[in-house]
Amino acid sequence: MSHRFTEDELDHLTPEEHEDAQPDAATTANHPAAHDVTNDAATDATNDATQAVRFDPFADDDDDYSEDHHLSVSPTDSHSAGTTAAGAADAEASDRTAAVPFDPFADDDDDDYEAATGARLSPANRVGTRGTATGQPDDGEYVDSDNIAALIEELGQLRDRRKAEDPSQASRRRALDTFRQRRSTKRTDREVADGMATLPFVVPGNPRDALIDPKDAPRAAPPQLKPGDMVAGQYEILGVLAHGGLGWIYLANDHFVSGRIVVLKGMQSTNSAEETATAEAEREFLADITHPNIVKIFNFIDDPRVPGGFIVMEYVGGPSLKQRRNDQATDRFPVDTAIAYILEILPALDYLHARGVVYNDLKPSNIIVTEDQVKLIDLGAVSGIGAFGHIYGTQGFQAPEIATQGPSVASDIYTIGRTLACLTLKLPVEDGVYKPGLPSPTEEPLLRRYLSFYRLLLRATDPNPQQRFASVSELRDQLFGVLREVIALRDGIQHPAQHSVFSPQRTTFGTKHLVFRTDQLIDGIDRTVRITAPEVVSALPIPLIVRSDIGAPLLQGSSYTEPQEALETLRQAMQAPEYEESAEIPLGVVRSMIDLGYIGQAREWLNSIEDRLGRDWRFHWYSGVTELLLDKYREAQAHFAHVLDVLPGEAAPKLAIGAVNELILQQLGFSEAALIDASVARACANLTTSLADLPNDAFEDQPSIWDHVTDDPAHLRFNSLRLYGIVWATNPTTVSSAFGLARQLRAEHQVELAVATLDKVPNASRHHRMARLTTVLQLIVHDLSESRIRRAARRLEEIPQNEPRFLQIKIAVISAGLTFLRESDLDAAASPNDLFEFPFTQRGLRYGLADTLRALARQAPFARHRYALVDLANKVRPVTMF
Repeated sequence: MSHRFTEDELDHLTPEEHEDAQPDAATTANHPAAHDVTNDAATDATNDATQAVRFDPFADDDDDYSEDHHLSVSPTDSHSAGTTAAGAADAEASDRTAAVPFDPFADDDDDDYEAATGARLSPANRVGTRGTATGQPDDGEYVDSDNIAALIEELGQLRDRRKAEDPSQASRRRALDTFRQRRSTKRTDREVADGMATLPFVVPGNPRDALIDPKDAPRAAPPQLKPGDMVAGQYEILGVLAHGGLGWIYLANDHFVSGRIVVLKGMQSTNSAEETATAEAEREFLADITHPNIVKIFNFIDDPRVPGGFIVMEYVGGPSLKQRRNDQATDRFPVDTAIAYILEILPALDYLHARGVVYNDLKPSNIIVTEDQVKLIDLGAVSGIGAFGHIYGTQGFQAPEIATQGPSVASDIYTIGRTLACLTLKLPVEDGVYKPGLPSPTEEPLLRRYLSFYRLLLRATDPNPQQRFASVSELRDQLFGVLREVIALRDGIQHPAQHSVFSPQRTTFGTKHLVFRTDQLIDGIDRTVRITAPEVVSALPIPLIVRSDIGAPLLQGSSYTEPQEALETLRQAMQAPEYEESAEIPLGVVRSMIDLGYIGQAREWLNSIEDRLGRDWRFHWYSGVTELLLDKYREAQAHFAHVLDVLPGEAAPKLAIGAVNELILQQLGFSEAALIDASVARACANLTTSLADLPNDAFEDQPSIWDHVTDDPAHLRFNSLRLYGIVWATNPTTVSSAFGLARQLRAEHQVELAVATLDKVPNASRHHRMARLTTVLQLIVHDLSESRIRRAARRLEEIPQNEPRFLQIKIAVISAGLTFLRESDLDAAASPNDLFEFPFTQRGLRYGLADTLRALARQAPFARHRYALVDLANKVRPVTMF
């Protein structure tokens, strides 16, 4: 048994003897104070373990939260860890989570403390001395013994306090404090929708700031619970957040989980055994919902004061989309921002639909924007697809067929469309409820500017559920396309089409026709400037193969074979019973027939599968292609218009309708005639103005102008201009749309806009030089002026003279200059500068025209035409003495 020293004996020990007299580890461990510290640690560990053991369908998420706040090891865990370390050869490795004590200042603090204590208790520093080596007094004052005792006592208290507080707990507490402090720190906005849109960071607020006074809801009965009430002995009511269709929604404090803030929302009460069973089933699938964009459900509790009990949900701090919308300067979101928010929430709805349930009550107030997430809240209206009974929803958002057909994916699609419309448009209101329907583009300038957005809303909110988008994923793909178009039209920024269901444009059409007209000068062969149906069809994109189709692997393998071989492969596949349900195989047969030129047979084949695939947009696409090749332009127009109604975000049907309208105008003889008002033509091009800039009364007398199925020449020109302009603004690789837009603008005498359109053809495009040559000719077609003629000459001089058509286009420019001087009754231009290398006078241009014709004659492939060019040069050459 070791000797215990008294305090007086300790005062007379040397430093070495004093160190030997310190209690050993075993003595310290058996000291009552040490027992207190150990017991406290064990108690803390036990409390942590108790809080973590509870029923929670989202245990993984909550355990992470609990560990962040109270990470500790129970005595059992510590023992298991020790056993594993000691007997690794005899026991299997434990997979328990264990805490490793880490205190970077433990050794330093103890050493400093012992050094300080030993120094003060050494004979040289005893009470009453000056602290000198000899202990002799000097000129300074003596240290007060009472102060030394107080200092030693304070050091002891600091030592005990440091030992009582677990360093790991203190470290975690500081980390948690830092996390909470930095959570509200302003962070950067985040890019969504494949980088096409940016959503702002929302600083989280105090949950209590969301509480409202129940008196603010005068039509609602007073809440059954008041602040301070306890529910199920666990949840302390803090106040009310809102009043919904199922009663008051409460904010509460969860005393069992570290004071976590939760939301208590009432559930539907049950009055019969059947309703009780339905409610139990509803609880089961609600408890199984786990998605990052859906509010978490923690518990279901019953309370005698509230029939039906409560759903205990995660509190999602942040404003709703309704609040965010009302904070905008115009009380409405920009279209791109609204689409971005909806795109963020669509995966949650798709998840619910895949699990066999529908949300039923989508609206802006049920979508919450957090720091870096968008979440669905209020799952009280969720029900199974096809469920019956009381289906909850909100008037103005709920689908009209709910009362007769029940909830479905189509009814949720309707609420998505209504929510998107509510975020971007001023919808008419009656008795505090949004009226059904949408404003027309004639009434709403925003819809005139973004007609694809209007068509998407029309399909999503169609009164007939069969005409809506078939799934959330289908709607999502079209939203991406519409968003891409909106940004291109508004900001001039193009993004790749990553969600298109069509291939890229295969080739071009209508890019050489105006320049081809000048080829008659080189060989004497007349050329008509008209586009043709086969030319258009060969350039149009084709539908991509649907990978989920059972016949997709077969078609993908035959995509690069000859059409005849592909047709034989498809014939053999149709004899196999496993391909009976495939839609791709019969449509692949049609495509192969078209490629082989069997247009009549392709049409007959389409007629034979109409009953089965008539609702498929691909059926209408191939029907439109077939009718187009048969020169039935109006029938083709109707089929392509149907495809555009189904796929409003796609560029392919827009390009097809624009080309068909141009073919109809050619057929009617209006291809070069001006048909619409100049301001409307400029707005359609989306270059300097848009349709939204025009007053509503500009369209009031022609409400059918927004329809794509028409034979009115003015409407044909209007839609052709608008659709070509949209496709070209969205995708700079669709050069056919640029040339098509330029042709329509030239017909409307908008020469400057036509030139500006082709100037946007990228330098890297193989059609860039053709675009430059076309602009030269466009400047000298209508309304000749000296300025335009000189600009045409400068543009041609910028093109290398090794261009094969250089001389013939130079002849066209010189001839236009001579015509201008004659029609204006001028002998010379206002500017003395030359046109090319010739004086800009009638005599000078006649000399220039004759010389250029002779130069061209040297390149003529036929002798007869060569002589004709020389004769023409002699006719235009001025009369001279020789």
